[in-house]
Amino acid sequence: MQTTRYRGPPMTLANKRHNGMRSLAVRCELCHHEAVINVDGYDESIAVLSFGPRTLCSCCGIIGTDVRPNRSERPQSESLTGKQWQ
Repeated sequence: MQTTRYRGPPMTLANKRHNGMRSLAVRCELCHHEAVINVDGYDESIAVLSFGPRTLCSCCGIIGTDVRPNRSERPQSESLTGKQWQ
């Protein structure tokens, strides 16, 4: 079964901030180094994906990383049934 990819506009920093996330999770595909970067100083109209080709891995020095919203800082939403998952 083939998965369908999202085809809408890319997530912007404004959308990310509206969802409670203030930073980006960055991962180097070559050496698997991971880091979290704060993007509060950037304009809200910038797309999250535009950071990927511009980031530099501080371990191996390669340019271009996998950049995603840092979902670990997303606020926990309330359950529809009122139960909390452990």
